[in-house]
Amino acid sequence: MAVGFRIALIIGVMGVLVAVLQIVIWRMSRGKAFFKYIPTIVLFIIVVVCIVKSIWFSTGMEDLAYFITALLAAGVLAVSIVTGIIIDIISSKSRSH
Repeated sequence: MAVGFRIALIIGVMGVLVAVLQIVIWRMSRGKAFFKYIPTIVLFIIVVVCIVKSIWFSTGMEDLAYFITALLAAGVLAVSIVTGIIIDIISSKSRSH
């Protein structure tokens, strides 16, 4: 398998898991729209921390590992944001009917 395909597969699998988690959170907290964005906020914090760690606080090849982790988390963050927006669109359409 090509490296790019493996990375896309990892992001896809992790993205599906986070999307399922967001849907479960959304179902459990019906009235509160904020709670479904908790995984998105956590992923954003992980991306920022990994980038800061790779730029300023790493030695040797450690910075590359943190940067790759930040890239993977950023891909999952994008899936999480899209999932949250889709849930908002679905819930607003169901409320209007």
